[in-house]
Amino acid sequence: MSEIVLPRLYERDIDVLLQEELIFCGALRRLIARELRLDNALEVGECRLSVVDSTGETDVYAFFSAGPRRGVLLIENKIDAGFQPLQPERYRERARALANEFGEDAVFCLLIAPASYLRARNAQTGIFDAAISYEDAAAAIDEDSTPRSKHRAALIRSAVERARSSYVLSPVAEVGNLWARIYNIASREFPQLNMSPPKEKGSQSKWIIFKADLPPRVTIDWKITQATVDLSFWPRSISKALPSIPFERSPENSGLGRVGETEIIRIGLSHPPNDWISIGDDQIREALAASTELLSFFRTNRSVFS
Repeated sequence: MSEIVLPRLYERDIDVLLQEELIFCGALRRLIARELRLDNALEVGECRLSVVDSTGETDVYAFFSAGPRRGVLLIENKIDAGFQPLQPERYRERARALANEFGEDAVFCLLIAPASYLRARNAQTGIFDAAISYEDAAAAIDEDSTPRSKHRAALIRSAVERARSSYVLSPVAEVGNLWARIYNIASREFPQLNMSPPKEKGSQSKWIIFKADLPPRVTIDWKITQATVDLSFWPRSISKALPSIPFERSPENSGLGRVGETEIIRIGLSHPPNDWISIGDDQIREALAASTELLSFFRTNRSVFS
């Protein structure tokens, strides 16, 4: 029998997995309730991903009930990336703001990460109301003893193993400044792209992903050094870039292609940057305008892609 190769999971994939298990896995909810010292059974009725406000981004934003208590779980999910400056403190700031609506004892900040990550950052994890390891979360999900639960627990354990030998981010100030410039222009002039505030960036952060309101596993990808912007339909996405799409209405200079198993609609930009870290504002606007064109094209032809 051949060995089953598990797909590589990134933080976004774990976010989605947590979102589903918070709703459907009683053992995971019991683990969280125990860590938060809740007396009543924890239930989660609604769970959102990547909720952004003035204090930053919450990876998983879950509305819960525990007996008569109604509140919110603010969950930060980490595989290996370091905290952004004051990121744990900003979770606390977010909780204080929500306490005005839900009450002082009904908003909790929760960190979920590999056990080695929690040990290495003990001082910062203490700012959260509770910290749960990937290993404990996987064990809780595994309690259901169904093929589905065992597979999903294995996915989390696989993410832990890969994190042990993963690339460790070394922030580069010049790259961070570039992303800040891009974010400022995008948020001010191209708000449709809904670009998230950038985190610390390393020397290889040359690929910017815009999610906007696209379906799961569909993204707009600006590959800076390649001078291309792609509307990408990743494997197992709901939507597909079918050959029958109405290209007579497609953005200028766009074409249908494939990168590995990912189908793309690509727009080529005017020219690759000589020094991508020092890319000019005009080149930034060109890429953001192309991204907006692809987003508009998808929205207009959404039924064709499905």
